[in-house]
Order: sequence, then structure tokens, then C-alpha cells
Amino acid sequence: MTQRSYYTDAYTTRFQADLIAVTTHDGRPALALDHTYFYPTSGGQPHDTGTLADATVVDVVAGDDGTVYHVLDALPDPAPSRGPVTGELDWPRRHDHMQQHSGQHLLSQVCYRLLGVETVSVHFGERESTLDVDAATLAPEQLAQVEAAANDLVFAALPITAYSVDERDLARVPLRRPPKVSGTIRIVEIQGYDYSACGGTHVRTTAEIGPIKLVRQERRRGQTRLTFLCGGRAVADYQRKHDLLTQAAAVYSTDMAAVPDLLARGQEQIKELQRQLTDLNAKLLGYEVASLREQAAAVGPWHVLCLRRDDQAADALKTLATLLQEDASVIALLATTAGGKTTAIFARGAAVTLHMGNLLRDALKAFGGGGGGRPEYAQGGGIAPAQVDDLLAFARAAVSQAAAAQAPG
Repeated sequence: MTQRSYYTDAYTTRFQADLIAVTTHDGRPALALDHTYFYPTSGGQPHDTGTLADATVVDVVAGDDGTVYHVLDALPDPAPSRGPVTGELDWPRRHDHMQQHSGQHLLSQVCYRLLGVETVSVHFGERESTLDVDAATLAPEQLAQVEAAANDLVFAALPITAYSVDERDLARVPLRRPPKVSGTIRIVEIQGYDYSACGGTHVRTTAEIGPIKLVRQERRRGQTRLTFLCGGRAVADYQRKHDLLTQAAAVYSTDMAAVPDLLARGQEQIKELQRQLTDLNAKLLGYEVASLREQAAAVGPWHVLCLRRDDQAADALKTLATLLQEDASVIALLATTAGGKTTAIFARGAAVTLHMGNLLRDALKAFGGGGGGRPEYAQGGGIAPAQVDDLLAFARAAVSQAAAAQAPG
């Protein structure tokens, strides 16, 4: 069993301990010590990293018997066997975890006291941490209230202490949530404000949590997930956003405070320009359709238009086909090779009896492609762009044969 020295001292970063076992974990070498300051993943808090016996610690795992195993990237040469070894924690990582964990305790209590909502679950990530609370949604003003109250407690520099309580005396401690373990319980207390059963590492006072920032909320199965940043993470987030806002202000040659209004006006202008562009495109398309109808060749009772477009997207060709269908006698045989991909669209007007789905399927099949559709509209592809002209010629010949078959004897 390993003595967990971080329970009483979370600030020691370099230490010596006796090596008690050399083993493996998931195929990697692992060392067990008589005591350690390395925190193993538990309670939602990620494990520490650092070095041990001049090797890199990549994971820290607690065994069922209480032994803590320090998983290494590789054994040092020569490999240690017994005796003292030196360990050194990655302090920035450890301190970051302490800030996030202590900040979560504070936020959970603030949410409960101000809003009456309980914390359901917690997740500490590498960049962001989340807090799930039992509320379907929270109003922006409620989030602002929680954030302001939490930061007021940061400024108050309340002491944060950890101590153990026997299970028999646990009722005297006003725990926010009942513990998940029995026996002697470790309590982390934010002086007079929050009491939590917790085995994690924490800062000495709320001041060390640093600023607390709620960055967003999202609904999750009747609960609300709050994403938060504490300490160095919150400062880095502020700096990044400040830099972005400064860059945006420079683009507009204005003060940062004016950027939101300028962006809003720009959005309105873009919407208006898009509306004007849509109107102009509709008018242009109308002129194009009228011109194409005049180019359609009379084939029996029908008017056939063969059209190849190499630079027009399939969606635009669909719109064109729909507009051409307004002419009751039209048969539109259209194809595009935009992006190097062939798309063929066959459409007909209401007075045409020829089945477009069958026509397209037969035409594409002759060239190794595939497709089909309804009697009045069909779409397909799967042939090389070099075959498009032959495809359209094949389809037009089929239309001519159909028209001839319908001609009076």
C-alpha cells in the first residue's frame, strides 16, 4: 500500500521515496513507491505527470489494494530495483488541476445556494471542465449571477483545508452531497462555505483559484451542462479573446467597443445584398429559360432541348430543369460535368407522355452509368465527362423514335 502524501501536502513537487516494486501496467513498466506525491486518476481529476527515477511518468494508477503505480514510458538504464528514487511532478499541470477542482467545488456550492440546483456530475478536461446541474435550463442573468458570486468568493481568499472525519461523526459536517465511500472520510472545506467529501488536490485559498469564467451552457437530457475555466485557463481565454477582438477592431479601424455594432450592420448589409443577388439571378434565369425555349427543336409534338454545361453545379441545373418544365411540350435533356463529375437530368412538360426515368436509365446504361426517376423528372450519372455528348445524342435519338412512333399512321 502506498502512502498518499498529496493528501496533506499538494505543493511538494520534488521528493524521494523508497521503491517497493517494479512491475508492468498495460504493457508498460510501472514503479510502486512506499509514498508518493503523484496523484492517480480518480474522482474525475486527471493523473499527474512528471519524472521518476529519470524516466517520464505517463500515467498514475491506483490498485485495488491501495498501491499507486507510476507508469513510465520506458525503464531507465540501469533499471532501479530497490532503495530511494527521486520523483518530480509537472507542477504547471498539477496546479492547473488544483485550480479547476477547487473552482468546481466553489461553483457547485454557489449554484446550490443561489439557484437551488444540485451538481449531478463533473468532468475535468485538458482545456475545459464541465459541471452538469439538475436544471433544464438557466437564464443568462442566472449564469451571470453565479459567475459574479463565485468570483466574489475568489476575492475573499477563503482558506481551503482538508481533514479526515470518522463515519460516526460525519453527520456533524454539512456536506453538499453524501459520500460514495464509507469509513474514514476525507473532507475538503472552503472555510464556512462548502464541505465536500473529496480525495483530490486543492489550492490553499479561493484566491488561488484565480478568476472563474462560465464560457457556455448546453442542454443535456433535462439537465444543464456548464463549461467553466479557472485560474490560468481563464486568463489565457481572456487573452485569446482580447487578441481576436483587437484584430477585428483593427480590420474596421475602430475601437473594440464598436466592433459588435459594425458586425451587426455588416450582417444586415450582407443579407440585403444576398436578397438583391437572388432577385437578379431569378431575373437572369428567367431570360435564359426564355432563350432556351426558343432554341428547343420541334420533334413531333414535342420541343426537345439538349444542353451541356461544364461549369454549372447540379443544383443549378435542377432549377433550370424545373423552370423549363413549365412549358407543357418541352423535353429537357441536360447534363453537367462540374467538378469532373457527370450529372444528367431529364425532365418533361405536362403534355409529354414519354417516361423520363426510363429514358435516362436506358441512356446511361448504354454508357456504363446508372440512374432513373419519375415519369416527369429523372437524374443520374456515373459516366466519364467525355461521354456526355454521346449520351445526349443517344437520348435525343430515342426521343425522335418515340415521337415517330406516336405520329399518325
